[in-house]
Amino acid sequence: MCARYTLTLDQARLVMAGVVHIFAFVPRYNIGPAQRAPVIIKTPKGVRCGDLTWGYKTQWSNTLHFNAQAERIRQTSAFKKLLNQRCLVPMDGFYEWKPHKSPVRFTRLKRGVFYVAGLWHANEPRQNDNFHSAPAGKGNKGEFSDQMSFVLLTTAANASVKPIHDRMPLILREDALEQWLEISDFNFQISDLLDKSDLSHYSVSREVNNIRDENAGLIAQVATEPELL
Repeated sequence: MCARYTLTLDQARLVMAGVVHIFAFVPRYNIGPAQRAPVIIKTPKGVRCGDLTWGYKTQWSNTLHFNAQAERIRQTSAFKKLLNQRCLVPMDGFYEWKPHKSPVRFTRLKRGVFYVAGLWHANEPRQNDNFHSAPAGKGNKGEFSDQMSFVLLTTAANASVKPIHDRMPLILREDALEQWLEISDFNFQISDLLDKSDLSHYSVSREVNNIRDENAGLIAQVATEPELL
């Protein structure tokens, strides 16, 4: 499960097929489901970045799907039709919770942006959807409609995340980003693209628990709270 993440840098550099792409962002400190967030896709015009809604609802259910277990996407009806609609979700950290809702933030050891595997979806307009709005990033609005959304792929937690949670976002290796975005048959093992690097984590304020809070103080380190028995 990944229910909250951050993208606090104002730009990121991505090299694919020898081409350098510079993407600009509005720093975000508490991105949550049903909010708009930057996503990178490959279009006929090249690699583009724009804002999509995190999570979507199927026509037969009001459940908001915002995570997909990578091990099951080939078998799950909600996701297998999206296998050739792959995207990259840039982030520089994600939150998880200890017992009693004590939050921690996971980052790379050297900090910086990393890319999580995702699937994008073109939603059918629905009535009575009440999504919580959030600050938008800087995207190519002409190629990204308001009806487009995405889900994050998750995988089994690595050794550095497992003490806190048994799942984590599926972070892709830098040399696997282009392969993930290729619009072609889904004929590879996702586990072969996985970045297995360790992550670091530190305690943050419980203000993160409120999805409506959005400020730089949310990522500041705080004293680790003792766990209640």
